[in-house]
Amino acid sequence: MNEHILDWYQWHFRPQDVRRPEWFDSWPEGARIAVTVKLMHEWESVPRPAGRRGMPSDSRFTQDYRALCRREYGFKAGVWRLMDVLDKHGVKATVMASGLSAELWPDSLRELKTRGHEIASHGWDQAIHPPKFESRDQEREALLKSIASIENTTGERPYGYMSQGPRPTDNTLEIVAEAGFVWNGDYQDSDIPYVMHVNGKKVVSVGYVRPTFTDNDIEPYGLVAGLQELKGEFDAVYEESAIHPMKFVYAVHSHVSGRPGMAKLLDNFLQYAAGHDGVWFCRCIDMANYWLDNEGH
Repeated sequence: MNEHILDWYQWHFRPQDVRRPEWFDSWPEGARIAVTVKLMHEWESVPRPAGRRGMPSDSRFTQDYRALCRREYGFKAGVWRLMDVLDKHGVKATVMASGLSAELWPDSLRELKTRGHEIASHGWDQAIHPPKFESRDQEREALLKSIASIENTTGERPYGYMSQGPRPTDNTLEIVAEAGFVWNGDYQDSDIPYVMHVNGKKVVSVGYVRPTFTDNDIEPYGLVAGLQELKGEFDAVYEESAIHPMKFVYAVHSHVSGRPGMAKLLDNFLQYAAGHDGVWFCRCIDMANYWLDNEGH
């Protein structure tokens, strides 16, 4: 096979086949399923249009206040409502934060950190996905800016990273390893975590949401059917976890699930999941550290 193709696949860093380690017969304290909530706390320098109708055809039109206010809602109201829902159930989430969000809306990130949630990097600007960068140095600079912004805001650097999209480049994984990240969420190719060996460094792949959903998948169903869809997927994963441990990830956006109805959907789902035996609610960093602690066994 063409070597360039294999380089693009990055099978020299990522395993071509993911096998369950012999030691992996449960999550901590004998849990059979790891449930993680990813809270997407993103900022776009140029918010994408919130609706096509009535939009000017001129591509230079960027001042869409409907789109802007939709994003702002997540920071002004949505994330605070989601914090209260998570507190109600004692669940600690992983927050995927844009560097720009830390610059523009620092209070919410500080409060999330204070409440025990993990703050991870979701790049600098949600409007610029890594494939848009013109060089490796440009991508690296944006990632380092996001690290500095989050650290300056919360007092701690992030140890997890996921590209916007998530759409990494050929360079992303090496940049992430060089920058000292413990885990990466770019690759959605496995039901379980795995270790990527990148130029002498270990980075745990925890995936984005597969085998599960984001609230963008759930919202079109409506609140009642959406909850049933989420419960149905959980039931399927939980049933399989009786055979071997599984993970279940639900990603919520502060400007989508931060609305009252969608926040209530999350509230109801967390109550449902917590009603099952052997559920471990964890952050991505908890999952990654567990994997690294046991990998050598």
